[in-house]
Amino acid sequence: MQAAGAASVITPKSPVFDSRRIRAVEGTGLLHRPPVPGLERLTRLAARLLEAPVVVVSLVTGERQVFVSQLGLPHPWSAAGQTPLTHSFCQHVVDNDAPLVVSNAREDPVLKDNPAIDDIGAVSYAGMPIRLDSGVYGSFCAIDGEPREWTKQELEILEDLAAAVASEIALEQAAREAQETSAVFGAILTATNDAYLSVDSDGTVMEWNPAAERLFGFARDVAVGSRLDGLIVPSGDQRAYAEALFPRDDPVGRDRTELFAIDRHGRTFPVEISAQITRTGSRAVCHAFVHDISARRAGQEEMRRQAELIDAAPAAILVRDLDGTIRSWNRGAEEMYGWPAQAVIGRNIHRLLNTGLPKGLPEIETHLLSTGRWQGELRHRRSDGAVVVALSQHVLRAGADGTGHEVIETNTDITERRQAEERLGASERQFRVQFHEATIGQTIIGLDGRFIRVNDAYARMLGYSADEMAGMPNSALTHPDDQDRAARQLAGLYSGEYDSYEHTKRLVHRDGHAVDAQVGVRLVRGADGQPLHLIGFVQDITTQLVVQRERDEALATLGRRNHELEVTNHELEDANQLKLDLMGMLSHDIGAPLSTIVGYGEILTETGRPQDVAGPAAKIVKAAQRIDQLRLNVLEMCSRDTSRLQAHREPVALRTALEEAVDAAEQDVPVHCPEPVVVLVNPGHLQQIVTNFLTNASKYGGGATAVEVTAAGGFATIGVLDTGPGVPADVREHLFERFTRAADAGTGGAAGHGLGLHIVASLAEANGGSVGHLDNQPSGSVFTLKLELAP
Repeated sequence: MQAAGAASVITPKSPVFDSRRIRAVEGTGLLHRPPVPGLERLTRLAARLLEAPVVVVSLVTGERQVFVSQLGLPHPWSAAGQTPLTHSFCQHVVDNDAPLVVSNAREDPVLKDNPAIDDIGAVSYAGMPIRLDSGVYGSFCAIDGEPREWTKQELEILEDLAAAVASEIALEQAAREAQETSAVFGAILTATNDAYLSVDSDGTVMEWNPAAERLFGFARDVAVGSRLDGLIVPSGDQRAYAEALFPRDDPVGRDRTELFAIDRHGRTFPVEISAQITRTGSRAVCHAFVHDISARRAGQEEMRRQAELIDAAPAAILVRDLDGTIRSWNRGAEEMYGWPAQAVIGRNIHRLLNTGLPKGLPEIETHLLSTGRWQGELRHRRSDGAVVVALSQHVLRAGADGTGHEVIETNTDITERRQAEERLGASERQFRVQFHEATIGQTIIGLDGRFIRVNDAYARMLGYSADEMAGMPNSALTHPDDQDRAARQLAGLYSGEYDSYEHTKRLVHRDGHAVDAQVGVRLVRGADGQPLHLIGFVQDITTQLVVQRERDEALATLGRRNHELEVTNHELEDANQLKLDLMGMLSHDIGAPLSTIVGYGEILTETGRPQDVAGPAAKIVKAAQRIDQLRLNVLEMCSRDTSRLQAHREPVALRTALEEAVDAAEQDVPVHCPEPVVVLVNPGHLQQIVTNFLTNASKYGGGATAVEVTAAGGFATIGVLDTGPGVPADVREHLFERFTRAADAGTGGAAGHGLGLHIVASLAEANGGSVGHLDNQPSGSVFTLKLELAP
């Protein structure tokens, strides 16, 4: 037996007050729960073997000792189940990490004044340490109300039982942790979108999560206990499934296997199975996650088809590095330039084709890097020496390996049709017109059918202000012919037949005309399952219908003109059809509408246009270029593992740039900037960051009050000030992280997707700077951007 120690004066540096030990004691989960049967049995056994009137399992914290098992304690301590440390002998066991044996506490120099002697009757005491991994948790002790000499045998029994008590506590803690782990694992399996199932070596299903129910159509109580090959295995695939789940050459399972599965309705579809085998004794169980890869297979097939379409396109489509090195060369390029792909891959396109540029190559490359695209006419030399004029469009994208950039170059031979295109300029512009307007409305509707809140887009759609629509009945804005159908769908929503629905209907504008709309409605329920309110998403599709009709008319007009020109210039008709095919193929890219907007905006800003046309058109061009830059930034961030953007910095006069950003944001905010302050930054990134700060201030801070600039230590700091409610302290640490939204910050306003400030931070970092947030006094926020001063 370990030698007994003597009680000593407890100091603040005693192990009793060690925070790590206290957390471990609290982590047992025994301080606030009913007695554990195993500990109760050990307590009773100690009382019988030692013939002690009081036996206690005491866990010591920094303020009290808690009796997680007790026998014989007097009232009120037995009912309280604890005492303060002023009544504790057990704290000395913890302090010394050794047994404490006291024959007569009234004669002990340290314990003689302890109130436990009179209040509890602790005259003689024998306590053994309860040791676990994190130290001494407390004491397993026997107490007698009379002086008593504890024998060696009694102390050895008590020490052995203390070890059993420690083991019981460890088992209880492990059982509780196992239950928590099992609950977490169960919650994960319930929440995961992938089907999970477990199967024994006989093929009997042992577990089946909700995602498996959705994927295969069999309820859990039907699937569990059934054979897997009778549920999801197509006829003839039994051997393949057996090898995938229990491979003979791999006792722990395979990472991923692609097979076909069949659901309850007989639909066969491809799946990816990730399997892992666990063994308990001789029993093997396979745990498998099953993912429907129908969309992936379709995507792969679509990519293959698109690659074939690109190769078959009648235009020259090539991919090159920024230095001009050719990486890809389609059949259209072979036909246009006379060079086979194997002869040109790896060579410089400008030297090979003797490229004639309207501007210097560095200027074009700078424009491409700053805007992401360039379009213009080039002169190229074919392999036979003939010169061709090409309408060339360059699009910058991230390299295939995730580093650097590459250029997709699409060249159309316009040598023979150049003058004809000029004659048909008006028709060309009409055909290229794309009407694109995203007007998405959002509404919150009470259970009484009246609007609680609508956004400005929805209000403008119907000719009202948002304030005017608050409290209006939704039914009053629905066309009379559509009200019965809307009522039936709403009834299905309330009855639980579905959680949401989408439909098209006609809304009634303030002036009485009908507005065609695509409407999505979802019922929001509380934690008790009771309906709270409805949310609606509304898109005006009237313009889309008009655009469709006008596009049809444009195509019909172009067809008639092509027919008229067929007799005199058949090759022109082929060239024009080539253009139509190429335009149709590229129209799916979001960049095409933006290019159209920029193109027509630039036409409207040409010299000689009225100022009331040229001014708004210039704003349209700037806004479209900002949207395109933002699109490229987001695409680049998603494609890079490091989530770091790249920026081409250049000297920028800060005051002018800030005034342009305020003007572009259409806000009246004073700019305080000393002259001259010139910083190194990408101009588009600077405008995007400042516009984001101004927009956020408008949404959540009541509007920006000033833009202030200070310069010191080689850096300029830009601050956008507002006097709104500010940002709560618990949100500031995560303010510039992904998915931190205005709603999380408690600032009110419309909640976004939580990417705006994160993108702003990434843009600042890419430009060698940083963003931050400060409190404005007496209220509000200051969002800052720190940039390096130009040398």
